[in-house]
Amino acid sequence: MECSIGVNELKKLWDCVSEPDIGGFGELRYRFLTETEYEEYMLSVINALVGGFNSPIAGNHRRHDWQSGWEENLKELKETKDIISLIPKYHGKHKYVRWRQRPILPLTPKFDVLILNAIVSWLAKDYLSFYKHIYEFGCGSCYHLQQLRYSTKAKTITGLDWADSSGNIIKEFNDIYGSDLRWRKFDFLNPDFDVDIPRNSAFFTVAALEQVGVHFREFLHFCMLKKPALCVHVEPIEELLDENNLMDKLSIHYFRKRHYLRGFLTDLREMERAGDIEILRAQRTYTGSYFIEGHSVVVWRPL
Repeated sequence: MECSIGVNELKKLWDCVSEPDIGGFGELRYRFLTETEYEEYMLSVINALVGGFNSPIAGNHRRHDWQSGWEENLKELKETKDIISLIPKYHGKHKYVRWRQRPILPLTPKFDVLILNAIVSWLAKDYLSFYKHIYEFGCGSCYHLQQLRYSTKAKTITGLDWADSSGNIIKEFNDIYGSDLRWRKFDFLNPDFDVDIPRNSAFFTVAALEQVGVHFREFLHFCMLKKPALCVHVEPIEELLDENNLMDKLSIHYFRKRHYLRGFLTDLREMERAGDIEILRAQRTYTGSYFIEGHSVVVWRPL
């Protein structure tokens, strides 16, 4: 049976003030899996977890992978002059994605990109549009920087990443579109505390902190010292999933297999109890990829 997701459903599910942008589509179409497809899907996920695990483990050792990955996007941007070329290549790798704790088959092209774009557009309008300076840490292919450019009225937008190829993408993007995105090299594991953060600034991450596993505390220390007005994250957050739900349980196991971000929200909650920060939002979005629900939202600010 064919189903659809409209803006109103997303707005209600995510408790948005502004309407999420789904790329000009009236709705995103999908269908549920047949019994045979579902069984094959579940077996493939379980086999990936208990069999020979071939996916790379997140961490510092993957710097070269990200450097070369974003170089692919840079090469395509130079050839096509098209923003679409900045979509990370890991999107669309698998046939199925996650929606409301179920695997689904997308029928709308680039479904996984559009649903993530909807999340970013919502957060940009509801939270980030109030700040003059936005910093996206772990900006990668820089695809979301152009979303921030169109969805906010920020005076400066800066992309930060540990891969030099990200900086080259920003330079090329600025040359093509006459924009003034800024760049700075930055390492979550060894933050540059010389970065000057002006007043009225917001920090943003999308599937970036996921790569540091349990080694996020240096970045939290950086945030507390620099005191941005707001921090907004779209990341895999284990604490928000339900261990008594099969799909969520498999997602959590996959987080741990890949050494994705772990304990981040727990630490933030402890900091809130100590009176150091305020958590404004911590929620799941019920969207994700083949193996995980990785688009949870956390919004907080230092006090």
